[in-house]
Amino acid sequence: MKILYVSAHPDDECDNAGGTLAKLSKHNDIYIIYFTDGRLGSPYPEERGDKLALIRKKEAMEGLKVLGIDPNKAYFLEYPDGELSKFISDAVKKAIPILQNISPNVVFYPSTFEAHPDHWAAGKIMKEAIHEARIQADQLSYLNWEPKISRNLKITLRYLEWKISMKKAIYVNIEEFMDVKFEAIKKHESQIKYFDDQYMEKFFKSKYERFYVEKSYSNLKEIIS
Repeated sequence: MKILYVSAHPDDECDNAGGTLAKLSKHNDIYIIYFTDGRLGSPYPEERGDKLALIRKKEAMEGLKVLGIDPNKAYFLEYPDGELSKFISDAVKKAIPILQNISPNVVFYPSTFEAHPDHWAAGKIMKEAIHEARIQADQLSYLNWEPKISRNLKITLRYLEWKISMKKAIYVNIEEFMDVKFEAIKKHESQIKYFDDQYMEKFFKSKYERFYVEKSYSNLKEIIS
């Protein structure tokens, strides 16, 4: 089976689905799309830019190896970090031939309820690209940063839409692969050094990873669990 996982940034595949991907890589072909170059992935402005983008690409490839994924099956589209929403139309055009070439059975992508603008844009791009490419694939979304009621009207509306959407959630038990997931994120040295305890607790100490069913043509729970 062919599985496509979509990351807004290099390392999202570890945070949100490292255990699931490590499990699935045992018996499936895994492909990855990275939409942005991750050049803003530092709290310090002097560390950001072309050099960090190159570092993060190399880290991503090393992390994929740990997860059992062939780095040659990763597509780095290198849109500027933090600005993906400006390139939705162009990114859809680039994603369509990738989808047609892979013809995946299952696609994971960020939820369009996401609070993070790059994650939201990546989800929107993939939904449009899958539709235009006429790919019949099971679709699962993931929420990295859940929307909350705030002064930002767009985010508040996403929160309300998320709450009333009643999308079915699937929880994948990754207890057996938690160590692999952690070893993979350790390859992202430029990022993990800035992860605080709350971040580690949320993404790397849970025995489960959560996905939402966007579209299903088969028994998704049986496939990914």
